[in-house]
Amino acid sequence: MKTLLAVIASLTVLATGYLSLSLLILRPPHANYLEWIPMAALFLAQGVLTLVAIARGVSDRWIRGVVVAGGIAILGIGSSWAYATLSGPHFEGYAVVLGSALAVQGLLTALVFWPRQRRLSAGLSVE
Repeated sequence: MKTLLAVIASLTVLATGYLSLSLLILRPPHANYLEWIPMAALFLAQGVLTLVAIARGVSDRWIRGVVVAGGIAILGIGSSWAYATLSGPHFEGYAVVLGSALAVQGLLTALVFWPRQRRLSAGLSVE
């Protein structure tokens, strides 16, 4: 499961970077930069922190809590983006792809880094 999480986190970091660069280069007139900049920073920080936590193995509760909280945040954002795009009048493929990838990354992050005792008491298992 950690390998899948690393792949998804890498995908979201690359997609966020690509989309951010394309917004800076192309400068579409209706792009909401004030909304995108903090979200892109969150996505990049969460992806990098998740990759570092996977590579190093995290035993510190504080860092584990930050990773899980960020995972839950991007789960909510990604789910709402994908749902809004699929159910709305205007379809944007990048919102569905990036939103879905963020939702999967957030869910996997919570499952991998949430303490085992809490997962078991909630009826969730990674094995």
